[in-house]
Amino acid sequence: MNFLQLTLENLDGEAAEVVADVFNRYGYGGAVMEMTPPHPEKVTVRTVIPAEDTDIFQKIDIALALISQALPQPLPPLKTVTIGENDWAESWKENFHVVRIGRVVIQPSWREYTPQPEDVVVHLDPGVAFGSGLHPTTSLCLKILQSMPLDGVDMFDVGTGSGILTIAAVKMGASPVRAVDVDEVAVRVARENFELNGLSGITTAAGSAAENGGKQWSLVVANILSNILIEIMADLKAALANDGQLILSGIINEQEQAMLDCLTEHRLTIAARHTEGDWIALVVKK
Repeated sequence: MNFLQLTLENLDGEAAEVVADVFNRYGYGGAVMEMTPPHPEKVTVRTVIPAEDTDIFQKIDIALALISQALPQPLPPLKTVTIGENDWAESWKENFHVVRIGRVVIQPSWREYTPQPEDVVVHLDPGVAFGSGLHPTTSLCLKILQSMPLDGVDMFDVGTGSGILTIAAVKMGASPVRAVDVDEVAVRVARENFELNGLSGITTAAGSAAENGGKQWSLVVANILSNILIEIMADLKAALANDGQLILSGIINEQEQAMLDCLTEHRLTIAARHTEGDWIALVVKK
């Protein structure tokens, strides 16, 4: 089967989030978001769709046109390239390199790297699942996790994507860990990455925060688009232990007030606030 790769380049944080929302809804396996060197504040968003599916392409095209009209600056032209399944798999790999975020080193499975003694190496095959470590929403979570004592801490990873946050947390001592995602492709990719890292005992399931495994967790991590976080906040709170911590990432500057209002509504309080470019991550408690 041939695929059509759709790409929008050099987006700011707000535009990247709404475009990713469209690509996550219609794309094959969701959206992949990458920073655009040498301008880390700019983001490239990609997805693929079956080349013959003109109905999905039309829906995406209409959605992007409406978004372009609503934003302060119109979106750049949508770039499209038809690629074969094998070519797509190989071209996807070109976008991923070894990345260091603090002590955590993200090593794509096809790249060479010699680890240092203090490194927490995450072997990763991102596939089509969001979460390569390149995007600020993911790197913010990794930095926050490194600032926490994780040894023996039970963790619930909501919207696990490639599984990157779960892998890093387990390698830093978190246990037990449950990882869920609404996208079954992401769940499959995450399981493959857990196996790639030699990790066992991680519970995975298709679903969102309501699939909490019937317990409350000391640490809940949700790296998802801000509007989705607001929609599922009640479930995130229900999954959180009374003395637990909830990491929320995927919040753009312009949406922070809506998030603060949501937290107030759910009687959640901010313990820490972290920023990277236009993006915000919050650590909150009951």
